[in-house]
Amino acid sequence: MDISAALTGWLVLAAVLVASGVGKLRHPEGTAEAFVALGVPDALNRSWIVRAHPWAEIALAALLLALPHPASVVAAVLTLGLFTAYLILVWRVVASGEEASCNCFGSVGSSTVDWWTVARNGLLVAVSLLVLVDAALGGSAIARFGDLGEGWWWVVGLVVAAAVTYLVTREGASEPEAVEGYEPEEDYLRLPIPDVPVRTEDGDEPVSLRDLAAERAQVLLLLNPGCGPCKMITGKLADWARAVPEIDFRVLHAMSHDNMRQITPLWEPFYVEEVGGAVGSVFGNPGRPSAVLLGMDGLLAGGPVQGMTAVEQLVADITQQIAPAREALAEAEAAAAETERLEAQAQWQAAEGAPEGAAEDAAEDAAEDSTHEPASGPASGAR
Repeated sequence: MDISAALTGWLVLAAVLVASGVGKLRHPEGTAEAFVALGVPDALNRSWIVRAHPWAEIALAALLLALPHPASVVAAVLTLGLFTAYLILVWRVVASGEEASCNCFGSVGSSTVDWWTVARNGLLVAVSLLVLVDAALGGSAIARFGDLGEGWWWVVGLVVAAAVTYLVTREGASEPEAVEGYEPEEDYLRLPIPDVPVRTEDGDEPVSLRDLAAERAQVLLLLNPGCGPCKMITGKLADWARAVPEIDFRVLHAMSHDNMRQITPLWEPFYVEEVGGAVGSVFGNPGRPSAVLLGMDGLLAGGPVQGMTAVEQLVADITQQIAPAREALAEAEAAAAETERLEAQAQWQAAEGAPEGAAEDAAEDAAEDSTHEPASGPASGAR
């Protein structure tokens, strides 16, 4: 086998494994979501496996470069098996028509699973086969380096080309796609809620998205019935609604209510049809799952955020912000009830002929006690 072609194969696979492992370590939350989105079997979707996965990829890259023959055959077989598994997972998702994100390289490159992802993984499987054949014929990365002699300068060029490619793609990926209404939390710009049509029930006339938040704050959840993370969020909807009764949770999708009841009946208590997919479009068509918080003042109060982890964090933040206001409101209600009780007692004493001035003193005490109790309203971000 040609030395240059064989060594290129070893180097490419090692570089891909290192890039994949480092990307996952930099963004570990995406790895857990990818395991769900790609339908990894439950036996392998364990927290310790998810945490160890990027380290295993980096270790496999080191084995590819360091093991001599015949141990190189083992490394080549493991690499072929890993990339074949990746290919099967992404092909199955794309063939089903579901939307998913693999986050294969962390923040570098596109995370959307599509036919380009299938083509990329198919190419990696082909390179893995080339390396396995070379290993079976007695080759290894170490041996191929030794065979280069004085013609090893092209390897430096290959490494430089790979480094430049990484830096270019990383620069482009470091700037997130602009989404209308989104700014980092520390400098969040509260824009008006978009005036786009939605339908709350079958046969009803469309209403504006702004009208949904006229009386209560709304958490809009843009989900797809087939994606793994969306299914996990669907399973948490009822618990979220019970935990934060002050806010409405709404699931948005472009399918009709009838289709929703047949496909995902768990959405029914929360479902709102986005007419013509207008809601997703106005927020820049973020990947699903995504979430947006609408305030009662007609302005966006949070998001859009994308990904299961980010959606869960948004709900956790909302819950944390509402808790103090809820406690203060409960204290104010208790104080009002106590004031009402004391006033009733004062009236009873007056009616029963209590000593002169006792009823007036009781009423004054009740009024004075009520002035020291705090009053509060909803959390500011959801007003």
